[in-house]
Amino acid sequence: MLTRPKDELRGLLFGKPLLARERLDPEALANDLNACLRGAMLILAEDIGECDALDQARLEWNRIVDMDPTVEGIAAKRAALLFSLHREVGVRESFAGSDPELVADLQHRVLPMTIPSFVAGMAQNPDALVALVCTLCELWPGEALGTGLEEEFE
Repeated sequence: MLTRPKDELRGLLFGKPLLARERLDPEALANDLNACLRGAMLILAEDIGECDALDQARLEWNRIVDMDPTVEGIAAKRAALLFSLHREVGVRESFAGSDPELVADLQHRVLPMTIPSFVAGMAQNPDALVALVCTLCELWPGEALGTGLEEEFE
C-alpha cells in the first residue's frame, strides 16, 4: 500500500490551512487530484474486472481527469474524489493511514448524507458539494447531523 503524507486528503479536498499557504498552484493541485482519480479507477478495475460498464466509467472518469485546472475543474475533480471515497473501500483504505479521522468521518457521517443528493441532482454542482462537505467536516466534526436520533428518543 502507498504511504501518503499526513493530512494529504484534507489538503486535496479542502486546501491547505491559510497560514500554511505560500501560493496557490492550481496545476499542481490538479495533478495530485488526477493521480488520485487514476488510482481510484485502477481500484475499480481490480474490483469489477474488464467489462463494458468499466469502459464507460473510464471514458467518463477521464473526462474529469482531462478538465483544466480552473476553479470549476478543481471542484469537479474534488467532487469525483469524494464520490470515489463514498463508493470504493480501496480508495478509503489508501487514505486511512494518513487521514484516519477524516476518512472515518467522511465514510460514516458526511458522505452518506451528501453524496446521494449530489447524484440525484445529476452531479450538477460539484462546487456546492465540496463546500458542503468541507463545512460539515471542519465546522461540525462529529455532529450527529440527524443520524441516530431514533436512539436518543427511545
